Amino acid sequence: MEPLKVDHVFEKEKETEDGEDKMSKRLDRDTKDSGMQTMLTHYGDETFLGAVVPPVFMNTLFAFDTYEDFQKSQWEEEAFYYSRVSNPTQIIAEKKLAALEKGEAARLFASGMAAISSTLLHVLRQGDHVVCGYPIYNGTYQMLQNYLGKFGITADFVDFRKLDLVREAIKPNTKMIYCEGLSTFFMDVFDIPAVVQMAKEHGLITVMDNTCATPATLRPIEWGIDVVIHSASKYLCGHSDVTAGVVISSKKFIDGISQAEGVLIGGTLAPLEAWLLTRGLKTFGIRMKQHAESARRLAAMLNSHPQVMRVNLPLLEKHEQFELASRQFSDITGLFSFELHGGAAAVARMMNKLQLFQIGVSWGGFESLVYSPGLGIPPDQQSRTEHETRLERTIRISVGLEDVNDLAEDLFSALNDL
Repeated sequence: MEPLKVDHVFEKEKETEDGEDKMSKRLDRDTKDSGMQTMLTHYGDETFLGAVVPPVFMNTLFAFDTYEDFQKSQWEEEAFYYSRVSNPTQIIAEKKLAALEKGEAARLFASGMAAISSTLLHVLRQGDHVVCGYPIYNGTYQMLQNYLGKFGITADFVDFRKLDLVREAIKPNTKMIYCEGLSTFFMDVFDIPAVVQMAKEHGLITVMDNTCATPATLRPIEWGIDVVIHSASKYLCGHSDVTAGVVISSKKFIDGISQAEGVLIGGTLAPLEAWLLTRGLKTFGIRMKQHAESARRLAAMLNSHPQVMRVNLPLLEKHEQFELASRQFSDITGLFSFELHGGAAAVARMMNKLQLFQIGVSWGGFESLVYSPGLGIPPDQQSRTEHETRLERTIRISVGLEDVNDLAEDLFSALNDL
């Protein structure tokens, strides 16, 4: 008997019934509006030859049989010809991310900073002004305060907890309000509906970095925010092995940024990283529940420790922003910070004693991390402001997926030795 050749297998799989290609089958028809974990497991996927995990399309280009086919691809959605522009592996992740944030569409970038920069460059023109929350992620601050100035774009940085200051900062040439759901180090929150209403009154576009809060706890688009940005390197991926960013908004906005900054600046996420991000998204909901459960326990213990001056987590009942945070957030993540009596010296001693909590700048992975924003202040520079003093005595903690009893023992052994 003649051996069965691989080509024969594929020819059999390619046979169609009622015009349906059996090589692949899209599974997103019934799962977009399902529960979060169900949607992330199935929506946007294509199965090839029955594989439960979609393949990674590593190719840089896509070839065509005819001139007419190539020409047609230039105008069709989800038609692929070059991976800097679009790639099937990227599309799968983008569909899941858009659905996760309840946005119409998403665009992946090679880093969170690429997503931030591309958004700012897409919206802003010479002479425009931005009202930005403060404190803010340092990359965003540097981009607005320093880099964009050479294009004639200016920014004012305001504590968004003080709505009167936000209103006063709006000028005739203001184009954008930029904010974070949770401020980067102190986890402060603000009245989102009030700021959205302010923006609408002045015809301003609102942009929110939702990396800290994540769509597991806050969905800014449902509160009226126009554009949402994430460093997908953090909780969305969850495995500390991908650097990625994403912008989520209306289809019109995403089409525009994809065709302009996405193509011309070229900060596209590579297919392998997009595949790894999709893998991480499939466990996002489960991971966030465990992060939150462990963080809640550790935060409560820290809140009563004599060496701790303050725990920065607005969903703690004794926090002054608890009522506001409870209205806007469904839960916590694994990220919060706390401030120590003894300032920078106590922070250094404690961080050096930790064993399971590693010192690192990021967060949102399976591993537990600590970082002090005071590390960014030069050692020979004395703190001059209340803000800098708080930074020096602050430890930001990212609670990972280790057993919480082990994390508690590590944390409190270091605290008790201060």
